Amino acid sequence: MSLNRLFFTFILMFIFFPSLGSAHTGLVSSTPESGQVVPDDLNEIILTFAGEIESLSTMNLVREGQEISFTSIEPKGKQMIGTLPASLENGSYLIQWSIVGEDGHQIKGEVPFTVQSEEKVNQEPGNKTNKSVPSSKEENEKDNAIESDTAKKESSSNALKIVIPVVTVFILGIGLFMLFGRKR
Repeated sequence: MSLNRLFFTFILMFIFFPSLGSAHTGLVSSTPESGQVVPDDLNEIILTFAGEIESLSTMNLVREGQEISFTSIEPKGKQMIGTLPASLENGSYLIQWSIVGEDGHQIKGEVPFTVQSEEKVNQEPGNKTNKSVPSSKEENEKDNAIESDTAKKESSSNALKIVIPVVTVFILGIGLFMLFGRKR
């Protein structure tokens, strides 16, 4: 085997094997969506991923640093469904998920959302008006910080999805030029 072919084979292996590993399963959608204000009762959380997830996958629901227990968490194919014992109270929440994809890699993420149900505001003790209570400034700042963090993570992930193929094509082009340029 000539040195050029060996070099070309090495470059191809170096390019294609890492790109196979980077095709991890990611979050495609969620109910509720990231940053959503939920006006209705919420008894179930559904996370949908790009690929199949393993049974070791799980999620937590956190409100003001306190974890809220699920009745059940069931990974099914590409979805993970969490059932809550009761509808959620008004406030800011954070879904923290951790999945194991088909390739065995663990991936983590977060989905912030807010519950703001008018019925629950009207039922609160001491509330004599039928108008909803606006969120406090501190809650809004916390929500914005969580949304900003999530957006930054998604942005860097999307940038990698673009950079890796561009670099791969560039290195492949250099390898082909070196392989075929020397034969002339």
